[in-house]
Amino acid sequence: MLAWAENIARQVIARRPDKQEYVCAAGISPSGSIHIGNFRDIATSYFVVQALRGLGKKAKLLFSWDEYDRLRKIPVNVSSVRDDMEQYVGMPYVDVPNPFGDALGAKNYAEYFETEFMNSVSDFGIDLDFRHQAKMYRSGKYTDLILLAVAKRKQIYDVLDKHRTQVATEEERNNFYPVSIYCEHCDKDTTRIDSISDDNFVAEYHCTCGHHGTFDFRTNHNCKLNWKIDWPMRWMYEGVDFEPGGKDHATAHGSYDTSKDISREIFGYEPPLFQGYEFIGIRGTTGKMSGSSGLNMTPGTL
Repeated sequence: MLAWAENIARQVIARRPDKQEYVCAAGISPSGSIHIGNFRDIATSYFVVQALRGLGKKAKLLFSWDEYDRLRKIPVNVSSVRDDMEQYVGMPYVDVPNPFGDALGAKNYAEYFETEFMNSVSDFGIDLDFRHQAKMYRSGKYTDLILLAVAKRKQIYDVLDKHRTQVATEEERNNFYPVSIYCEHCDKDTTRIDSISDDNFVAEYHCTCGHHGTFDFRTNHNCKLNWKIDWPMRWMYEGVDFEPGGKDHATAHGSYDTSKDISREIFGYEPPLFQGYEFIGIRGTTGKMSGSSGLNMTPGTL
């Protein structure tokens, strides 16, 4: 058993000694070919799961495909085979067509890169309990938590503001919403909420495509919480005990520091134990690996 993994496992147990099953989490956004930097996220949680089992505890590795995130940029290996992909920027990965036609039998962009990744990691024999976030959101499983976040949007703004260096204004606070709506006309998240009903259920919004619409958070699930609210929401929903993250998330006032405060103050959940790790680089190149840039090495190569 790895010493560092056993140390984390013992801390996890000490925090919740009577828990029936411990949950160690990892997640990847299928923005492009998944690289070994992403795989490190899985491997870190995997070794902690194994350490927990070695200590006689039941544990699982929860893996989230963050496929409901927006397409932000077009990777080189995608633009080289299809030059019209810019039109889909702003849409969720699951709604973007597979740029490689019917390759890998994938129905969409997200499924192609998910399948490519799972084919390459199959030899590792790691058992993953999958969560597909597009399905989770669109099935309404998070509806009550989204409603809670919208109702507590000013408290969330105050938490976020504690971790910023910019000076906040009351106008910013009043106009802040912790959720992005995907436009019913163009399917992109290039929207802005203009107003919301007194009960915090129904929003009026407009999109840069020119569309103006009404959105009922109780019945319309075509929206997504912003990252630093989405992450702690899922900790609470899944009962996560441990999750690692790259050094960008681990910095002071970074994603984890902010999200752990939101977890406690908004969702009433003690945040999971966290372990930051260094980025993995390729010798002779500059910058971290990135699925969206095409600068990567896949787990298949590893």
